[in-house]
Amino acid sequence: MTNVHAARQRQAVRAFGWRDRVGYLFGDLGNDFTFIFASAYLTVYYTNVAGLNAAHVGTVFLIARLIDAFTDVGWGRFLDRHSPGRGGRFRPWIARMAIPVAVASTLMYAPFTADWDYPVKLGYAAATYLVWGSIFYTTTNISYGSMVSVISEDPRHRASLSVFRGLGANSAGLIVSLVPPLLIYGMVDGRSQIVPFRFFATALVFSACAALFYFLCHAGVRERVEAPEPTERRGFGRLLRVLAGSRPLLVVIASNIVIMLASLFLSTMAAYLWLYHFNNGAMSGPSQLAMYVPGLLLAPIAARIASRFGKKEVLIAALLGAAAVYLLLYALRVSDPWVFVALNLLAGFGIGFYNLLVWAVIADVIDSEELRSGERDDGSIYSINTWARKVGQAVSGGIGGYALAFVGFQSGNPVQSRSTVEGIYALATLVPGVLFAVAAAVLMLFPLNRARVAAQTAELDAAHAARNREA
Repeated sequence: MTNVHAARQRQAVRAFGWRDRVGYLFGDLGNDFTFIFASAYLTVYYTNVAGLNAAHVGTVFLIARLIDAFTDVGWGRFLDRHSPGRGGRFRPWIARMAIPVAVASTLMYAPFTADWDYPVKLGYAAATYLVWGSIFYTTTNISYGSMVSVISEDPRHRASLSVFRGLGANSAGLIVSLVPPLLIYGMVDGRSQIVPFRFFATALVFSACAALFYFLCHAGVRERVEAPEPTERRGFGRLLRVLAGSRPLLVVIASNIVIMLASLFLSTMAAYLWLYHFNNGAMSGPSQLAMYVPGLLLAPIAARIASRFGKKEVLIAALLGAAAVYLLLYALRVSDPWVFVALNLLAGFGIGFYNLLVWAVIADVIDSEELRSGERDDGSIYSINTWARKVGQAVSGGIGGYALAFVGFQSGNPVQSRSTVEGIYALATLVPGVLFAVAAAVLMLFPLNRARVAAQTAELDAAHAARNREA
């Protein structure tokens, strides 16, 4: 399909509106009904149900995310180079891969593996985690995230899409954090413990919901922006060399690695904190809920605040606020569960701003690279950024497992030593606090402030108008 033909076909697509916003929201509901579930509960499933050593679990996570260096970027390059169909370049893959993602997610939590020989169940855990995360989840997530830049060229529309994506993520976080702890835990001999079959049934339901949400996303959104056709398509090596000189992209990558490390430390350690420090696994739901409710409250105003003060400026202030709260939690050594939840709620406002606005920042980076190079590589840039986030996940999963082993955690043991419990508390508070502060410092180097984004939008509008006249 030529660019002229594709451009004419795009003109027939309905105007950007609420269907796109709501459809885009459903896409991140689909992503996070499996991703947040895995982030919050997969480690504790591996250690407390499957009986895997925490350090071995960390190694599995680390290796899987390194493999993502190839699958994420490879899929992004495929999306940029293949000829789009009538449904667009990215949108069709969200529906095509919905069911494979759901099946792979469910298989990770099969309770019958607990009775297998240790090497076999460790191999099964590694294989199913790789199939879900490095293959099927990659295809939907990269396609979904890359699509934001082709739904609309208007930065206000993109900001609203980022907010609706954040609204979807926070809604998923609210449900995934609140509901599973009510189902998967039970009291055994006076101690809160996991019930394996309930765990599996919960994973099955949440995976099926994810597939449904992907189909709703596919039905709601439309692609409207056609990438310019270069005279000579860049090879992947040249693309990487060009992107290596992109300060906006490098800063976003660095900040995302740190943010994901902090966020996943919070999610991973929450189950252990509530099981052993507070002796109430079911309370991990309200605690995690407090992290997502602020995002829902901020959703109606986040885009307007970013428009007034700038996305970069808002994100730095928000992350510094979250860092201060977690450092305070560490200093206070909170023993009252509701005080802990209340302070988590306060920190959630800082994290909420970041989750609502970060995807609009990626769209700004993609625009910046189009101005700098004359080529638009939405899928490649998004996939490189996503891989960076997965590096954060890898480091979090790896260090999280090793850190648990370092503080003396004993897999499958309902009782842990006092020093181990104190170590878990530090991992759940001090580490995220420091990391959020580091991420804020990194973002201070981001060159696309409010004024620069406005200027580059005007430049791109003029360039696109000239190209359309020539077509």
